[in-house]
Amino acid sequence: MILKNVKALLGQRPFTTLPPDATVRTASETMARANERAALVTEADAVLGILSERDIVHGCLATGMNPDATPVSAVMTADPITIDAADTVAHAIEKMLKGGFHHLPVLKDGAAIGTLYSDDIPEEYRLLLEHFRELRQP
Repeated sequence: MILKNVKALLGQRPFTTLPPDATVRTASETMARANERAALVTEADAVLGILSERDIVHGCLATGMNPDATPVSAVMTADPITIDAADTVAHAIEKMLKGGFHHLPVLKDGAAIGTLYSDDIPEEYRLLLEHFRELRQP
């Protein structure tokens, strides 16, 4: 199966959003119920940040912050790199590899429509991209 764009890869999967003033505890509970590893932090359809499990563990718990009193805006990754739903899967892979992250907010007409995870991308696409890179190197 050939995936023409990020939207085809994402499908209709639901995704989790949180307001910036939600507590880390509330965010953790919401993400656990939805079985999500990351949530988009949004306000009025704008993506302000992304909150990952790593942000919760490293940014809140490991630093001694109280998850019941800490807003997600204090530990989220602010102004995350995003990708448009019409962009190619190769473009998504490039952004993830270049940025060193595993979650990518997907936008359509400026509004969030989902979160792309690195393991959503078929292995053969990653291998083809690596092979292409090797061929391009002098």
